[in-house]
Parts: sequence; structure tokens; C-alpha cells
Amino acid sequence: MQTQQLRYLIAAADHGSFRAASQNLYVSQSSISVAIKDLEQELGVTLFERTSRGIGLTLEGAEIVERARSVVEQIEAMESLYSHSDMKAGEPRLAVSSQHYSLVVDAFSDFVKAHAGETGELALRESYTSEIIRDVQEARSDLGIIYLSSYNGRAINRSLTDAGLTFESLYVSRPHAIVRLGHPLAVQESLDIADLSAFPRLQQEQGIDSSSFFAEEPLASTPSSGRLLVSDNGTLSTMLEQTDAYALGTGAFPDEGKRFKSVPIRTDETMDVGCIRNSSAAENPLALEFLRMLAKRIAAFEGPIKPSALVESLTQ
Repeated sequence: MQTQQLRYLIAAADHGSFRAASQNLYVSQSSISVAIKDLEQELGVTLFERTSRGIGLTLEGAEIVERARSVVEQIEAMESLYSHSDMKAGEPRLAVSSQHYSLVVDAFSDFVKAHAGETGELALRESYTSEIIRDVQEARSDLGIIYLSSYNGRAINRSLTDAGLTFESLYVSRPHAIVRLGHPLAVQESLDIADLSAFPRLQQEQGIDSSSFFAEEPLASTPSSGRLLVSDNGTLSTMLEQTDAYALGTGAFPDEGKRFKSVPIRTDETMDVGCIRNSSAAENPLALEFLRMLAKRIAAFEGPIKPSALVESLTQ
């Protein structure tokens, strides 16, 4: 039994449908349904009665929901009590949640170096898209870094609006196929989507909240000979280097030209990488400092990305 399952259970009970619960939690409806089904099998009870009019708690379900509320409340109280209890006033605290971008890691390293010798808490969380949105919404992180495209923009923007978050563009890029040097596609100057069909595709997994709209990579329908899921850039880099798999991204990838090559894809799609912030949360001055460092990394990058007006203003 996982805390996330209990949160899904409570949301479904509160909203009266899996669909409404999924919209409130910014996850797919199937994620809610599968989690509830697994919980019912684990507990050996039926939690909801399913009818054409929706769902309703059974007697056992109502009792379990109340117990679940108590468990989740205790967990949240513990997290709130101990997450920063050892920090002193004035110590630096910054948390950034991000999809997997090397420029963000480089900028965070710059930030850490700038605050060397200071005690405090600095966190870079490379996570699922849905978790990034929740982190910023619930103030676990000061900033989130995600991308928008014509494919996912409507769904992501709706989730951001519902969560009270704003998106500001940092840079735009065409999608690129990242392959190892020596890969059959590495000799190409550009690629059609169909050129990728003979090779396996590497993707960052999105966990139980998996949805094509929340995928970290563009061009969800790109053909491939198979799909390989990973959860970090270290594993992704190793798989790229040792196989003929490809990954899709902005073209700003570690060791470009040394171990890997980013080949632009001929498509009208673009990737708009930007930061999300909570419009109702107090501004953390360190978040702006980090954004300035990230803007410098973006502006200095010699590659196929176009810095935004925000980056230009932050680097003046």
C-alpha cells in the first residue's frame, strides 16, 4: 500500500468520480482507476460501487477512506514538522523541480558553488511532470522547469491554471534525435520522423501518472522498433552510448560532439522550455538568483536553442 494510492482514494471519494479526481490531481483517469483497483485487491474489499451515474463508496469503502485521511494527515504533519526543523533563520533554502535538462543541472551547480560554505538546504529534484506541478503548487519547490509544445500545451496549461501556476518561457528549440557518435543516423544533418522507425526509443518514465501529454519528450507518435523507459539521465546516457537507441530532446545534451550527436528533426513541432511558479506564494529571492544563473547558461550555450525575452532581460 502506497501513500499515493491513499491520496487517489480520498480524491475519488471527495469528487465522486475518477475523472474529476484525475483532473484535480493532474494525472490520467486510468492512473486513478488502476490505483483503486490495486488497493481493492490488496485489501480484499470493494471500495466503490460503480453505476452508470458514477461511483459511490461502499460501507467498507467509507470506513477505509476515513482511516486513509488520518494516515495521510499524519504523514503530511510529519513532513511539515521535520523537513526544515534543523534550519536556522537566514540559511539559504532553494528547491527546484525539473524535467531532465543538463542546463538546469549546470546552473544548479553554479548556484551551489556560489553558496559554498553556507549551511542550509538546496534541492534539485528531477521528477515526473505531474510531480513537478504538484511540488510547485504545494510549495515543496520554488520553481519548476518543464516544456510545452503544440501537442501538450493545452493539457499542461489547463493543469497549471487549475493549480494557480504561471509559465514563463526560457528557450525554444526544434526537437532533436540524440544518438551516439557512430550511430547510423549520426551522419545525417537532419532527419525525417520516419528515419527513426528502425531504432528503439529511450524515454524518461512518468510513473503511475503516465500520459502522453505529460511525457518529457515531444512527438509522442514517433515510430520506433521498441520503447525503453529510464528514470535518470545517467542511465539514458549509458543506454545511448551502448546501443542504437535514440532519445528525443532539445539538442542541449551533455557531451554533445564528444560522445553524442543531436540531429534536428524536420517537423513543425517546437519545444518551449520554461519555468513555472506559484502566483500566490511568497517570492524566494534565491529563486531569482538561480534563474539568473540558468539564464546565463542558456545564453552562453552554443547550440540549437533560442533564448526567450525573459532570459535576455535576466542576463542584461
